Amino acid sequence: MIASTVFILSCLYGLSHQAEWSYDFETLWPGKCTTGQQQSPINIMTRDTVLDVSGTHIQGPLVFRGYSNVKLSAHNNGHTLRWDNVDGNPPPVLMGGPLIGNYTFMQFHLHWLSEHAIDGIKYPLEIHMVHIKTGLTVDEAVTRPDGLAVLGVMAQVVYGEGSSFALDQIMPMIPEILASGKRTDPSSIDLSRLFSPEPQSYFTYHGSLTTPMCQEVVTWIVHDKPLLISDDQYKIFGEVDVGGIDNYRSLQRVNRVVYRSMASCAFSLSPSLLSTLAGLFHCVSTRVTSSIGKGLCYILNFKRKFFGNAVKECSKVAIS
Repeated sequence: MIASTVFILSCLYGLSHQAEWSYDFETLWPGKCTTGQQQSPINIMTRDTVLDVSGTHIQGPLVFRGYSNVKLSAHNNGHTLRWDNVDGNPPPVLMGGPLIGNYTFMQFHLHWLSEHAIDGIKYPLEIHMVHIKTGLTVDEAVTRPDGLAVLGVMAQVVYGEGSSFALDQIMPMIPEILASGKRTDPSSIDLSRLFSPEPQSYFTYHGSLTTPMCQEVVTWIVHDKPLLISDDQYKIFGEVDVGGIDNYRSLQRVNRVVYRSMASCAFSLSPSLLSTLAGLFHCVSTRVTSSIGKGLCYILNFKRKFFGNAVKECSKVAIS
């Protein structure tokens, strides 16, 4: 059963029907990779995002269940280091936020440098936690626009006490899987230690898998507050055989709406002071605009009532 699950997960994680693909030749990638219109990753510009004040797209907080003790097997597939959920253990479940329904955790893998950029700045590492809509098969999921949900968690290299905490569970496994094709025995991992320090602070948009076949079936949830890793930990990734020194796809066209959670307006560490100030200005201006819009709505409702017309629901005034 474990072998069959690993095979299915390999198919899901963007492995094409062709024998090989390479980050050095992205223009030769098959499937939707060169023809799709909503490809990932993208550069998320804070000033261009839509703060979902009214909750029309982000309906409540993200809910994480069962991430604290998950049995996983690590593997080097020649393109990344990946940790697969092992058969026979209840998988974690993700729900809430922009998601309609439940999503079951399947695997997480690593990209260095980060695939997404925020305000034009990339991080040293990005963790992708891949989930499938609960109840769907892999074949069904890759044909539906809401088939998959992926959490993107950034990692920032720092020096000092506590910087190794987030990754210290998985780092002992990496020497075993430096070479392509290597796999570890299953072990239990607390996946919540790989979450962003502020898991309710994120951007979300509709996009694609970032490897062939690049199916446009992913609800992306990209956290904007990075977890911390040490310099010694990061150096090890330079020794991993993934066909080159890094394993990230080039940035794709944005050409779609990117939403922003309300929690992302809180001040915290960001790639630059300028982007932080821009983000705060965007949040404040959006809230002010929302308040003005609702105030005008209430005034117009008074006029509508006076003339016997139907009134509108002011609490749902949308701001874009």
